[in-house]
Order: sequence, then structure tokens, then C-alpha cells
Amino acid sequence: MRISGLFVYPIKSGAAWAVDAWPLGRFGLEHDREYMVVDEAGRFLTQREAPALALVTARLGQELEVVTPGGSATAPPGRRVPVQVWAHAGEALDCGDEVAGLLTDLLQRPCRLVRVAAEHRRPTTLGGGEVGFADGYPLLLTCVSSLDELNRRMPAPLPMNRFRPNIVIEGTEAYAEDDWVSVELGPVTVDVVKPCDRCSITRVDQATGVRGDGEPLRTLGTFRKAKGGVMFGQNAVHRDLGMLTVGDAVTVVERRS
Repeated sequence: MRISGLFVYPIKSGAAWAVDAWPLGRFGLEHDREYMVVDEAGRFLTQREAPALALVTARLGQELEVVTPGGSATAPPGRRVPVQVWAHAGEALDCGDEVAGLLTDLLQRPCRLVRVAAEHRRPTTLGGGEVGFADGYPLLLTCVSSLDELNRRMPAPLPMNRFRPNIVIEGTEAYAEDDWVSVELGPVTVDVVKPCDRCSITRVDQATGVRGDGEPLRTLGTFRKAKGGVMFGQNAVHRDLGMLTVGDAVTVVERRS
């Protein structure tokens, strides 16, 4: 088995960066979900409510540059503001009026961009890790063979980007990842904590920002339904810091009995 894809999402629910090699930091892949879009009350927005977020790309330099179909703006972090992501409430750094206006125009609702603050602390529910603005865990693993099996059952195949993974693995049997407890990804050991229950974001075409019909949730529900929803991929917590590279070997350290 090997890593066949690495993906970073600098803005929560924004477009992915596909990278060949990338370091792991405290909250997962460096800069992953380091920024998020919030409404007027400081509550997080995602493609669940605003599918057009798929069209927001980020360019990392001395300052983050945010690009939408309507233009671009830099996002310098500034004043502290209260924010909420799921049950977590804390402070983040507001990124200014220019980028807020750009995102407000795109989403057709008042919103702002915020960045993780240096003192941010948000523990994962399981696994002993920490997470930035990701939904619940620092890493999401998926497997090529599992998508192949899903697509075999689908009316029309879908790309892996519908599931917005950080790490894609090839060379497994379909859904072999269900049995993993811990794996080595190149130099890094990762604990596989829980299956990922999928939401309506999987229905959003990541190239157009348009939400489709009930797929892939409808088909997943016929064979991947469990308590809490329909499952695809695995949430994971890294034990170590290090550099991950496409092509790195993946070795199962421990399996569920």
C-alpha cells in the first residue's frame, strides 16, 4: 500500500490544494483548515449551507490570498473575534473587510474570514489529538478501492474530491480501512479513530459549487449505513510530526479483532 494523494484545505469548505509532499503540524497537515468563513454571529459556514464555498481557492504567501470567481483579496489576520465551530467556542483572528466583502458577494450573505489564533486549543473527542477548524479530527483517510466499490454501485461514478480527504491510499481491498487501529504513513504513525459519517457536502460538485441530488448518500445508505449515518473514510489522529510524501509506504500496525 502507498499514499497516492495528499490534500490540504486552507479554508474550511474551500477548494483543495493537491500536494506531492507536506509536513504534519499540531493540527494535521500544515495550514489545513487554518481559516474558516463565519456568519455575522461568528458561527462557521460550510458547503452544507453555502455550496459555492467550493469555488474559493487560497494562495499561501506572506499573506493568504483568497480567490473567488469575482476577484481576489489578501487576508491579513487582525483583531480577535468570538467564533464557534460545532460545540467549540473561542477566539480567532478576523482577516479584514476586503476579503469579507469578496466572500459576502460570492455567498450572497454577510460573512467574514477568520484564522486560527496562536493559543487555539480544541481537543478531539477521541484519540487524544488536537484540531484546528476541521469538523472533528486532524486527518481524514480514504482508499481508492473503496471509492471504486462505491462507484461500481452508483448510477454514475464520482471523483474522490466529493469526500474531501487529506490522505488517499491505494493498494488495499475495498473498505479494508474499517479494520485499521493504527497505521504507519511513511515516517508517521497514525491512530485510526472512527469512521467518518458523511453529510450533504458529498453532494456538491467541487468544480462548480452546485449541489446535486441524493448521491452518493443514497447509494452509500444501501451498504454503508451504521449508527450515526452513512460511512466513508476514517478519521485519524497522528502521533508524530513529520513529512508525508505521495508514494510513501503505508503499513498496518494494528487491526481490530
